[in-house]
Parts: sequence; C-alpha cells; structure tokens
Amino acid sequence: MVEKTFVYGDSFSSVQFISTLCDITQQQMWYHGLVEGELVDRTKVGKSPATMFLQATHDIVTATRPVRILVALGACGRVPIYTDGWYEEEQLSWQDPNTPWPDKPRETTLTDCEQYFESAALDRIDPQQLHPSLMWSQIYKGITDLAVRCGQQQHQLLVLHMNASANDRIKKRHPLIAPLCLQAESLECYIDESHSCMTVCEAKGIRSMDHDRYGVQGHHGPEGQAEFARHISSIVEERQLWN
Repeated sequence: MVEKTFVYGDSFSSVQFISTLCDITQQQMWYHGLVEGELVDRTKVGKSPATMFLQATHDIVTATRPVRILVALGACGRVPIYTDGWYEEEQLSWQDPNTPWPDKPRETTLTDCEQYFESAALDRIDPQQLHPSLMWSQIYKGITDLAVRCGQQQHQLLVLHMNASANDRIKKRHPLIAPLCLQAESLECYIDESHSCMTVCEAKGIRSMDHDRYGVQGHHGPEGQAEFARHISSIVEERQLWN
C-alpha cells in the first residue's frame, strides 16, 4: 500500500497544457487509473528526461514510506537548465523569506525548485550535448538507476514513453547504449517505445488535438488518453507489476 503517487512528464502528460487544447480533467488523463493515495503532479511543459529522473530520485530518497513513481518520458531531445541566479544572486534558499512574521520560517522543498527547471532547445546549446547515442545511453541509465533505488526502498516504479517510436532509430547495439538498454528493457517496470502513446494512438487511428500542427507527434485529448490508459493498464496487469 502506497500513500502517494508522483507523476513526472512534459506537455504530453500535463492536464494544465492539454486543457488549453480541449475540455479534459485530470481524471481523464492516462495515469489516473494508476494513482494510489495522494497524487503529486510534477508534469510541466518542456520538462526534460534528466529533470524527471532528478526529481523522481529526490522524491524517492526523501520519502519516509513507500510511494509510486510514474515517469512519462516525452520529447527526449532536451537538455535541462536551472534558471536561478548563481551564488549570491541565487534567490531560493533553504528557508522561505515570505513566511509571515512571527511564524517560524518555512523550510523550502523540491516543489519550490520547480519554477527554475526549464530545458534548452537545440539552438541554445552545443549540438553534441544531444548526440542521439549519448542521449539514449543517459536515458537508459536513468531508468536503471531509478529501478535500483526503488527496489532497495520498496517503492513502486513505472517508466514509459509518450511520443518516442521505433522510427527514432535508437542504435540499441551501439557500445555506449547496448548494456544499459539491455538492462533497462529487462525490467518489468519499463515499457519501451513500441508502446508509446503516439504509437498506440496512431495504430488506432486516433488523431491528436493539434494534429494540424504536429501530426502524429501531437498532444492527445480524452480519446487518446483513454486508449493509452487501457493499453498501459493491460501491460501492468499482465506483468503483475505491483501485485
């Protein structure tokens, strides 16, 4: 029995963003049926995989009781940046200066850091930082690291993809990728790109809400979210992931 479920993702899993495209509630999002206990929504437009792995690790090591971790990898070609100032110009500290007097200052948490997490587009970074082989090796490493930590501390984990596909030309036999990919894909808690939301909805002929702009890589509304939820739930049940 877990007391909280944390969900990490980018715009593909953000009800705040998708609600700008159509009428949708959090209860209609793909992850709703997998939530147990209190839901902590850490989705944000533009969030990078590295930021998701960092936040999930933070939540795992600070949890005092077992939690459920749902990581929905979106656009993988992003490099994380942190926008607070450096050194003496840094705004966030361990205490909240806005705590009303005479109350004891509130200690800040990971939630306070959220406002500073962004990601850099390709035109703002060295292109080699997004070399596909380096990128995928880091993603598979992030998956296996989370799985190890969750296993050690009795947390529940699920990692999946929203818009990756077999067309992404992942070189799974590349020496940098191969052992990490092999280990990640052996994990019951990892559902690979062949079962991504994009792939599932495309196979069912479900168009995204912004198909005219993004095509099959667009963001799905209630119909696509429900179809993806059914698909993922069937895999979770088949694998008896949390039994």
